Amino acid sequence: MKINVIHDSSYEETEVTIKCAYVDDTLQKIINLLEAENFRLKGKLEDKTFVIPVKDVYYIESVDERTFIYCKSKVYETEQKLYQLEENMPKSDFVRISKSCILNIRKLNYVKPLLNGKMEANLTNGEVQIVNRHYLKGFKEKFGI
Repeated sequence: MKINVIHDSSYEETEVTIKCAYVDDTLQKIINLLEAENFRLKGKLEDKTFVIPVKDVYYIESVDERTFIYCKSKVYETEQKLYQLEENMPKSDFVRISKSCILNIRKLNYVKPLLNGKMEANLTNGEVQIVNRHYLKGFKEKFGI
């Protein structure tokens, strides 16, 4: 793979162009990472609407038909349903771990198997989420175990 970086102060915005014969797994990961960098979510906190960079999101959870975006120290509510977010979120960093939760694997500290076939996901902010058995295969593939 050949990489060219051109530094020119006359550019107002960074532009990435990929020229290839076909898109392999490695290239697809690069594309997913680039798309994730620009993805934003909208969340409400105390009657204010915020734009949340997806890299700041630890996990998204649906509770009592309401959807919440969990960041390091704040929890935002969003009007979107969990399945809608899952469809639109960058595929590189997020994985469904239960019927009600999508997890950002970049915020994982470590994982630990549990006796009941589930897995414990410990996040870098100290929180713990449980990976349901039904979603374990996809989680392991995404996490690389």
